Parts: sequence; structure tokens; C-alpha cells
Amino acid sequence: MSASADRRAIGRASRLVWLIALGATSAAAAPPAGAEPEIRFFWPREQATVLGKTEVRLHLALPAGAEVERVVLSVDGRPMATLAAPPWHAEWDAGNGETGHRLEAFLHLRDGRSTRTTVHTSALQIDQIERVHLVDLYVTVRDPQGRYAIGLGQEAFRVLENERPQTIERFSSSTKPLRVGIVLDSSWTMRGEKLERAKEAALQFLEILEPTDEGLVVTFADEVVVAQELTRERQALVAAIETAEAAGGTALYDAVWRTGRLLAGFDGRRVLVLLSDGRDEAANGFGPGSLHTVDEAVEQSLRNEVMVFAIGLGGNLPREYVRTWNGAGELSQVDPARTVVDVLRRLSEATGGRLILASSAGRISRAFDEIAADLHHQYSIAYASTDAARDGKWRRIEVLTPGRELEVVTRKGYYAPHPAERRPADSRP
Repeated sequence: MSASADRRAIGRASRLVWLIALGATSAAAAPPAGAEPEIRFFWPREQATVLGKTEVRLHLALPAGAEVERVVLSVDGRPMATLAAPPWHAEWDAGNGETGHRLEAFLHLRDGRSTRTTVHTSALQIDQIERVHLVDLYVTVRDPQGRYAIGLGQEAFRVLENERPQTIERFSSSTKPLRVGIVLDSSWTMRGEKLERAKEAALQFLEILEPTDEGLVVTFADEVVVAQELTRERQALVAAIETAEAAGGTALYDAVWRTGRLLAGFDGRRVLVLLSDGRDEAANGFGPGSLHTVDEAVEQSLRNEVMVFAIGLGGNLPREYVRTWNGAGELSQVDPARTVVDVLRRLSEATGGRLILASSAGRISRAFDEIAADLHHQYSIAYASTDAARDGKWRRIEVLTPGRELEVVTRKGYYAPHPAERRPADSRP
């Protein structure tokens, strides 16, 4: 059976169960005034398997005279919707079935009483997961004047994989949860006003994080330092940013490579915000700063579906040429055809992010604001590839808006699963 047939069958079963449940409960009499309020799920039912857009429906039994203040829905501990009036239902994107979920509904009455109920959904079987695996894309669209193109529907987009049309399975214009890595250059060249302005702007950027978003802080000079592991505690992120001090060289590629690994395994947007003022090299200028190359940093980000937003600080970056080193770590040559800007652009454009140049320390805050605006104006698109081969090869992606003069920004492609891979339930190819 095909993936689409699987989903249609599950959808029909979902509607049938809901209709039966509705008929069984709609005639229930209201409890007497002294009874306790009750809330339960019509759909999904306990251990049901749900995919894609799903309508969550609730049944409320209220004591006579009781008034609802609000109903709060959450998924896996994260707020999903708040309802203040009937009908008591909300739309939820249940994903592609790789994992089960815990849904909770909290009923609050105006007289101060409250109650809650919980239901768990089931993951698909392993053979089903392979068939319905989706490729997730986060897309920013601008018009010729550089303004965000908002209000587009699924029909406005066309997706190609290796030039072959793909069918969009899921589409949303609402923002998905964030896992953000803030990566700050703390090399010696960042000393003084540069680093202080960078820290101030990064602290301001934290304001975009919702309580259920996650973040981490990485600084890099001669070495990469994880100043704060993944956390939802904003104050911990603040403290980590404030401790950054300037010293040493610039292990730029190692910082991107390592952060890309740390951001993996998240059901939502994975974003790396990088700020640097120079090229990858040791403090003495006589060797590379990183053990990894820029190509390895890009590949790591792509394999873990991380969008890199790079801020290049300094007016001289377009003329600061990249140096290449031989195997002994000795200077081989200066590449007159490749600058630091070219490197930062490669990191960002390949992964679906963006490069912003800040000519001076005073423009850092604006650069962070522009990244925040991009993250607030993204469409979410997912499709099931028509190529089922597990060959580990690179697959090129294009997202088009036929008939519209729009600029579309998303990642350039992805690596297919390898035959030997056994993907964890929360990972992607």
C-alpha cells in the first residue's frame, strides 16, 4: 500500500471513530451543580495513530451554572492552543508518525476549579515509517522590492527534487518551534566594542524565543567552547553570552561543524546564528584555526537540517582573502578568488539561511533583527520523495513559485539515507 493510501485509510478511520464518539456523548445530560467538571478527548483516542493535519476535538461536561474561562491544549509539554469558546477543537500538525505524542487538555473554570485529561498517540510501525518519511523545508519568500511575500497558499509552490516534481504532503504558514545555536566569534580581533555590541545584540535576539523553544551558546577562538548546552531557560543563555571574552585565533569551521551536531534531532526548525569578523586561522596567522574544512562544516549542517544565518562583521571582509594550508599546516597560498564573504555566503545559502554584512559594530543589532524577522516569516513545506532509494546520495531541491516574480530561499538539498543507516526516530536523513 502507498504512503498516501496509508494516510487516507487512517484519516477515514479517524473520522469514523469521531462520528461514533460524537453520537455516543452528544446527548449526555449536564452534571448537577455540585459535580466536578470533566474534559476528555473525542479525537485522538488513546494510542491512536495520526498523521499530518489533525483536528483535535474535546468533550466538556460542566456542572450547572459553571462557566469556562479557558481550555489549554499542549503537545509533549508544549502549548498548542488556547480555546475560550465552543466548538472545543483545534488543528494540530501531528507530523509523519515517526514518534507518538502526549496530548493534554487543561480546563479552567471562572470559579477557580480546574481539571485536565491526557491522551497518547502511537507511532507508525517501522516499515510504515520508511514509506511515509517526509523531507521538511522551511522557506522564506520575498517580492522584487525585498518585502516578505505573506499569505501564500500551498498551491503557490512547486517542489522539484533532482528536477522531478514532488507532491507537497504538508504545508503551513505558521511558525514551527525553534532550536537555536548562537555562535559568537570570541577571537582576539573581536576585543573591545565589537564583542560588547555582539553580546548586546545576541541578548536582544533571545527575546524571539518562546518558552518552548530551545537554545545553546557556543563561543570560539583557538578552541570551540559550549558555553551553555541546550536549554529552555533563557537566563542560562543570557549568562553564557555575558561570559564571552576575546582571546586567541578563529576556529570558525570547527564551531559550525560542532554546533551543527548539537542542534540535531529536533522536530522543528534548527537554526545556527553565526557572528564572525574574520577568516579561519590560528592566532599567530601561520596555520588554520580549525581541524575541519568549510566543506565539512556545510555538510554537517545539511545532514542535520540546520539553517545557518551568518553575520559578517567588518567593512574589509569582501577584500579579506581566504588562505589555504597544506597537510603540514603551513601556508600554501592566498586564494584571490575567494574571500571571507564567499565562505560565509556558502555556509548560509547552501543551508537555507542568509548572510548579512555588518560594516561596523554599530550595525550588529540590526543584523540580528533581520534574522529574527526572517524566522518570523517562514513557510513550512514537507514532501515524500518519489525516490525511495537508500543510497546516501545528494539530492538537489528547488522550490518554485510559478507565475510569480518572487525570491525563494530554502536549503539546496539533502543527503538520502544510507543503506546501512538505522535512523533514530527523531532524526532526518
